[in-house]
Amino acid sequence: MRTPRIPDGQMDLFAKRLAAIGVGRRDFMKVAAGLATMSAAGFNARPVSAAPKLAPGEKLAKEQHLRFGGGSWYEQDPSSHDYNKDLYCGGTPQLWAGLMKFNVNFEAVPDVAEKVTPNKDGSVWIFSIRKDSKWSDGGPCTARDFEYSWKRQLDPATAAPYASFLYDIKNGEAFNKKQITDASQVGVRAKDDWTLEVTLEGPRGYFPVLAAYLAALPGHRASIEKHGDKWTEAANIVSNGPFVLDTWEHNRVIVLRKNKHFFGAKDITLEKVTIPIIPIASGVLPYENNEIDLTRLAPADLKRLQSDPRTSKEVFRFPYPGTWYLLPQVTKPPFDNLKVRKAVAHAIDRENVVKVSQGFAIPAHAMIPPGFPGALDDKKTRDLQRYDPKLAMSMLKGSPFEGGKNWPKITLTMRDEALGSKQLAEAVQAVLLESLNMKTELEVLEQRVFRERLWKQDLQFVWIRWFMDYPDPHNEYFDTFYGKKTTGKRQAWVNDAFDKELEAGRDTRDTKKRLAHYAKAEEIMQNDVGYVPVAWVVRYATAKPTVRGIEKNRQGEVVVDGNIYADMLMHIYMVDKA
Repeated sequence: MRTPRIPDGQMDLFAKRLAAIGVGRRDFMKVAAGLATMSAAGFNARPVSAAPKLAPGEKLAKEQHLRFGGGSWYEQDPSSHDYNKDLYCGGTPQLWAGLMKFNVNFEAVPDVAEKVTPNKDGSVWIFSIRKDSKWSDGGPCTARDFEYSWKRQLDPATAAPYASFLYDIKNGEAFNKKQITDASQVGVRAKDDWTLEVTLEGPRGYFPVLAAYLAALPGHRASIEKHGDKWTEAANIVSNGPFVLDTWEHNRVIVLRKNKHFFGAKDITLEKVTIPIIPIASGVLPYENNEIDLTRLAPADLKRLQSDPRTSKEVFRFPYPGTWYLLPQVTKPPFDNLKVRKAVAHAIDRENVVKVSQGFAIPAHAMIPPGFPGALDDKKTRDLQRYDPKLAMSMLKGSPFEGGKNWPKITLTMRDEALGSKQLAEAVQAVLLESLNMKTELEVLEQRVFRERLWKQDLQFVWIRWFMDYPDPHNEYFDTFYGKKTTGKRQAWVNDAFDKELEAGRDTRDTKKRLAHYAKAEEIMQNDVGYVPVAWVVRYATAKPTVRGIEKNRQGEVVVDGNIYADMLMHIYMVDKA
């Protein structure tokens, strides 16, 4: 069935809803990815987990025990596991099951809800709850639990930092802001134990995607009322997810056990999961010491593990879709001159620049990373801004800067952040100096100051990245470069022909035609040098040979747990050592 396009007004609301709670651009992409699965007929029951696939002569380990962490996984002790109150608690999402969840392709699929049905315009959604849905104490987990939990989140007394996440619910914002005090006026109600009706402020085709996010997970009312803020301690917690909290030794270790009352328990092979709290400075040492079986990798460790014959086969890349690029501000000299912008575009030695990332970036030739809808990595696209220092210098002929002379003061500005940003920026500075004799000063601004000046288009030359919000070219082009935007514009560059391609791509349901419009938009933007793509982001992890079942997405990429996809443990199983 063809997916109805979510109107731009709703998409803007969706972005606003997530931005209000501090969900970054990368996370918004993954949340919104679930829009791709929507149809007017609603959603039906979730698929079950696949059974372990054993190789010939291989057998399951007697002890189904996984140890994972490190490399930004549980580098600090959680403040709690209460996502219903605090999205930023840093807890263990596998303790919970929401009405929906995200699968390995970041699509929203039913979980505790077995069916999700909208009314005609998507302003009312009915979630039909599974009758085998239970809490870890064996009691039923019903529609009333979700009504309580979402109203708890919106209750101003809860002081939830992400309460605005549910402002799409009718009177949710008014209740949260104390404009009304009667919780019964909030548009979420259990019609009976197994039917949750959610009435929204208007049509919201994306609402089930919000219901799949961590911020919509439930809380156990009796435990909350009995134990207050201590209700998620190991001795007190009652949860409804695939695992239960067996042990929580603060600042040391978290131990999970399979939840025998979980409706999908028969499809889960792991019996025990140990999550040590490992400071990120420890790097990969705990993995090498055989203290953990699965960890994310920092740049300092990647090359060493890849070069070691014992560990090279254990390392894998996982998707982290983002693009580093340059913004030459067309209202600021010398970048108001197209010849200068073209010279910069052909001066970027991408292969050389990404070397400083230690494997955590690859050369980028367009906005959309490989493997995502609308990705362009063909010869035609590569030639638009190909690295050619002679061509770059020739572009300056007839300009005041011919021969790489008479450059004004040029400041390259970036936000203060990790992710190898500064090293990449410095590499860009080096190639510009070498190819164009263009000297630049690097300015690193605190995040808030950077954003303020960026929105004012006050910056001369910008080094910036974009993490995709949802896997559709509309996000990479419309949300970033559309010239008619009135707020949140990163650049002064505007091109009417480019905007027309975006409008045409947005307004057609024919996928082939849409992608053709976006490909033309990329060509227009590169020829006019509205931006210069430099590097695509990548990330790495490593797993022992005994760890199996980590899922792959449609592109064949291995996917591990993050802030959105949190289903990894459901699929993992352990095999005996060879």
